Amino acid sequence: MTDFFQKMNEGYAQKHFPTGSVFESASKTLKRRSFVGIIVIGVWVIGALFGLFWGIGRTMEFMAEGKDDMLGAGLVICGFFAVIALISGIILYFFIRNTRQKRSDYIKLSAKKSQLPESEIEAFDRQAVASDTCILKLTAGIDRVLSSATNKDGLLTRDYIYLANPALIVMRVKDIRACCFNDYTYYINTGKRSKKIHGLAITLIASNGVTDTSDTTEAAGQALMALLKERNSAIDTNDGKVVPEGALDAYRKKVLGR
Repeated sequence: MTDFFQKMNEGYAQKHFPTGSVFESASKTLKRRSFVGIIVIGVWVIGALFGLFWGIGRTMEFMAEGKDDMLGAGLVICGFFAVIALISGIILYFFIRNTRQKRSDYIKLSAKKSQLPESEIEAFDRQAVASDTCILKLTAGIDRVLSSATNKDGLLTRDYIYLANPALIVMRVKDIRACCFNDYTYYINTGKRSKKIHGLAITLIASNGVTDTSDTTEAAGQALMALLKERNSAIDTNDGKVVPEGALDAYRKKVLGR
């Protein structure tokens, strides 16, 4: 297990949580991503507005030259760029809003997504940098590099588990009903055609119906199952078997008795 999990130490805490708060660090990570998004979407907005003004200019030229048969094409061009500008503007608004959010906002978001009181999220945040917290290294290689998590590692504190996904979900270990492997697929472009790739994830299901998922290696996932079973023997692991893609919802309903 030591290959995948290690105890929290001062060096790790200072590097990843210098203020002593998981959510303060998460807010900084998400802000950095939002700034990148602002730049990318900003380019789209500028391009769309340029196209819109160009389309308006061309349409006015058609009107001045009496080319009524071309007005329809001009209006279509204007409409296309207007829609792109509108959609890009909406996305840009949300990115800008994210840059203004503070730790307290992410505490509220986590509480909402976790379906727990904010006091529980605060309790997790206080426990996170304690010396008895386990750092969960579930991914390796390219999966670790490409992870969308706010921190590359999850955390298992005295009472809570946190997989560091963008949703910032926190679960009470005593509330976990299931911890299972599940399969998912995605496609990559190989040049001539798309190739279907299978990925392995581990999913946690809490008694309040909340689920949280992280990419994992098989060995790390098995180690996490064993670690959680030590703390909550009632957790269902599906005997370590992988739940097929598309069957996870049925499995979730089964373990929740719904």
